[in-house]
Amino acid sequence: MEALKMAQGLPFSKDQIAQANSVDLIEFAKSNGYVLENGGRRALHAKQSGGLYFFRDSNKYYHFSTDTHGGPIDFVMQFWRMDFKEAVALLLETSLPQHIPSSAPKERGQLLLPAKAPNYRRVAWYLTHVRGIEPEIVSRLMHEKKLYQQDKTGNCVFVAYDTDGTPKYCSLRGTRPERPFKLDREHSDKSYPFHIIGKRKKVYVCESPIDAMSHATLAKLKGLDWKADHRISLGCLSDLALERFLQHHRIHEIIFCLDNDHNATFRDGSLAPNWGQEAALKFAHKYKGLGYQTSIQTPQCKDFNEDLKAIRLARYEATLIVREEEFEYER
Repeated sequence: MEALKMAQGLPFSKDQIAQANSVDLIEFAKSNGYVLENGGRRALHAKQSGGLYFFRDSNKYYHFSTDTHGGPIDFVMQFWRMDFKEAVALLLETSLPQHIPSSAPKERGQLLLPAKAPNYRRVAWYLTHVRGIEPEIVSRLMHEKKLYQQDKTGNCVFVAYDTDGTPKYCSLRGTRPERPFKLDREHSDKSYPFHIIGKRKKVYVCESPIDAMSHATLAKLKGLDWKADHRISLGCLSDLALERFLQHHRIHEIIFCLDNDHNATFRDGSLAPNWGQEAALKFAHKYKGLGYQTSIQTPQCKDFNEDLKAIRLARYEATLIVREEEFEYER
């Protein structure tokens, strides 16, 4: 039920309710600690939020994990866990600007990919040495033009294409471990998945390109053929990219490999739901109902890249112990 339908009998005038619901929702989110990044053509994505998006034109939000949406009043009720009266009162007390509606809808712009660097050495170093991904996987994706290095900045550039080979989605990831950076290129369409091609009728569904590459690496470390099955990334916790993927590929089995957000918290510090695993359960149920065989793989750490790095570190430390023992024996 929309918040405005709950207004009857409450001590607020229609003008006051309209004023509360006109507070700029993006500015409100920023002022309350949400870290926002580009989430597409007209949206901003809140980091570590379970797929929370704010829309510039409409002054509304949508939360994929809980399938909730609405304006500022609905947002405060959902995420501050307030009733209608408390939410309106809170918004009326803010000194934030009012949202100004766009005079006309913006036309969809064309996605322009960033300029390529003369070589991709920094990206190759970052993905293999910092993230622990197998060089073979990095090399293949570079050859397929799904991965390259941005000129000047050295960022990783991940690209998704339509069936005609036209770039439709582009995600940037910084390569400086001490300065994390992630951004979707303007006019990116998240319904086009970053895709590691497989041969069989099985797809592993991850949240990010690095997660998909990490999952493929883990398969190789186990002695499996990482090229046998498809892997895609959603770019968030929306299944739009999976829906589009299934339109163009014959798939029987879907395995959801979403994040394990066991440490997620609300803005007040209280424990939040495990957004990634709740989404995985929801999607597994949805696609099972559509006739697919579905299952869930949950990472031990937050995501499969964290799992991969933990395995790499354990193997490295084990190698050091063996070398130390050999050195002591030779003495």
